Amino acid sequence: MNATDPLDKVLHGKTDSIYFRLWQRNRCNFKDYQNIAVNGAAAEGMVKHIQQSLYRNKTGDYPLIVIYALVGNDVCNGHPDTIDHMTKPEDMRKYALQTLDFLDSVLPSGSYVFLTGLADGRVLYNSLHDRVHPIGALRNDVTYAHFYDYFNCLEISPCTGWMNTNETLRDLTTQRANELSDVLVDISNNTYKNFKLWYNTNPINTVIQEWTAKGLPTWQLLEPVDGFHANQIGNAEVARVVWEQMENQWPEVIGKVNPFNDKIEDIFGDQGGYR
Repeated sequence: MNATDPLDKVLHGKTDSIYFRLWQRNRCNFKDYQNIAVNGAAAEGMVKHIQQSLYRNKTGDYPLIVIYALVGNDVCNGHPDTIDHMTKPEDMRKYALQTLDFLDSVLPSGSYVFLTGLADGRVLYNSLHDRVHPIGALRNDVTYAHFYDYFNCLEISPCTGWMNTNETLRDLTTQRANELSDVLVDISNNTYKNFKLWYNTNPINTVIQEWTAKGLPTWQLLEPVDGFHANQIGNAEVARVVWEQMENQWPEVIGKVNPFNDKIEDIFGDQGGYR
């Protein structure tokens, strides 16, 4: 839901999505959307559990646009031996290839698949470490740096490598993330029977660059409670950036504007909204 009330202390900003923009472009793209994302899932989990929940009739349904985006889960864990429990490049290659083979077996011909690179999570500490976490709002005595250390002490952090006061560990985590992104870049050169494959850099990196270029602080894009995920504003900005990439680099993916959009709306109304 859009949340534009300045007094709202929980949600801020409007919503946006690739699906919403596809629906605006062509009203025939109505409720044809699957979100099989699982928070915290990595490349191995995609192969073993998640990808099987995708459903498409290979011969009777229209092609799909598939966005494969693990963001940072392959380097994020709460284990004290953080580096050892990150996905290794050779395993990323193995699992990503298995997922692509699976997609080639179930997607209708003419589909599109995007391999999305990992984010640089150092922005979390750099943007938040000296800000007061909501837990410390009463006395202004608990910063995000304190919050990160506390979660690591309990070994329950969602991402020890980046949500950490240890700069060396944060840099090593980014180094591994970049190595895994390089694997996806290389894989994106492969060809498949039923879909075209591309690589796109993680859009949150572009969002942050554009946001800071406007003189705005990065923390405004981040979820204040967990100090880890993008918030509603950040997610809307990600959708905008990905859409603009598609418009500029891969226009064939989004198709032409449906000239009958107004007529479709006149006949069917909003049918309960695009959601």
